[in-house]
Amino acid sequence: MENIYCPRTEKIVSVWDALADFQKELFPERLNKIVDSDHDIMEATGLDGNNAEFDKLLESVDVGQLSSAKDIPVRPFHPHRHTVRPKLAEMPTKAARFLCAQRVFSRRSAKDQRNIDVKLRYKRHKYMERKPDQELVKDLVPFQEMVLVLRFYEPFKYKAGRRLGHPKFHQEYYVLSSQYLTELKDAIFCHCDSGPYYEVSENRMAETTEQLPKSGFFFIHDTFYNDFRDDANHDYSAVIRKWADRQSLIGELKSKRMEETRFGDLKFRLGYPQLYQHQGNCEHLFVVSDCRLLATSDILSRARYPWLNSYGLGRDVPCNICGHCQAQYIVQNSNRHIFDPAYICENCLDSYHYKDDQKIGEFDLYRFSLMMVRANEEMDSEPSTSQ
Repeated sequence: MENIYCPRTEKIVSVWDALADFQKELFPERLNKIVDSDHDIMEATGLDGNNAEFDKLLESVDVGQLSSAKDIPVRPFHPHRHTVRPKLAEMPTKAARFLCAQRVFSRRSAKDQRNIDVKLRYKRHKYMERKPDQELVKDLVPFQEMVLVLRFYEPFKYKAGRRLGHPKFHQEYYVLSSQYLTELKDAIFCHCDSGPYYEVSENRMAETTEQLPKSGFFFIHDTFYNDFRDDANHDYSAVIRKWADRQSLIGELKSKRMEETRFGDLKFRLGYPQLYQHQGNCEHLFVVSDCRLLATSDILSRARYPWLNSYGLGRDVPCNICGHCQAQYIVQNSNRHIFDPAYICENCLDSYHYKDDQKIGEFDLYRFSLMMVRANEEMDSEPSTSQ
């Protein structure tokens, strides 16, 4: 694949080898353990028992000596609490007694806040707060694990010869090198996993009891990692590997079991696009953006991983009838709508398409999914072949 999509970085990261290299740097020849306390530092520097000399050494390397009274104060930054709030002009004291002035300022403040929320929703993503959980055991030792940061993007449909815009950020996960790939697969959220999306116009209240397929694979570097935990799972990569054997530029593609592969077994290029495919043809691009040692500032409870660090704020699709509520259904092939497909909320569906729980007219009805919206938009954007 790298002969087609040329990588920008030459280095191929092998996770277990990277861990060994990092630990080699952390364990010089004179040390047999990682230095993480004052006693370890005294022992490593040969000042064991000489507290006066050790205190003098700490004072000489204290970061506080680099500060100055002219320095700009540094305030703590918490991404999960960060919001943009522009400062409004202050109301004059004399004007504050008039109700008309009070109403103007309150309306202006509310309008500005709505505009800010809209911009944040479409252009930002939210960070998760790392709340300490006292019940979880801290069973991870710093510098003994590698942490991989994986950024997933929203599903897309590839069209040959067409550029469909930039990938939209979806989720970012932190995983440990000792974890299996299946642990990440089970943690990833996708709207397609809420299906299947059948036509439900005759009985839209019926609950779906069909078992969803769990098939899927990660394609990383040159290997397909398939989920074969269930005997009913399909090998989605088989047809791709069969096709790739006939292509001269792609080269040999391997296949392994996802449930038997740890993240430490992987080899990849940082920032190079990889693929996660599930539910048949739902494809997510993702990249490994970082591969580093587990630090003391990280979450040290294994049960918290894979850790969802941030996620994209998805857009809302308004109802095509009322324009106020979020769409919950998709209506197709209806002669009563000017849009096809039409996205409508449940209240408008009841009042416009049903009477006494009976259909009015002919139409197809599907439960709402953002993936279906994207698929319809891509179909609408294709050039027309009609004369």
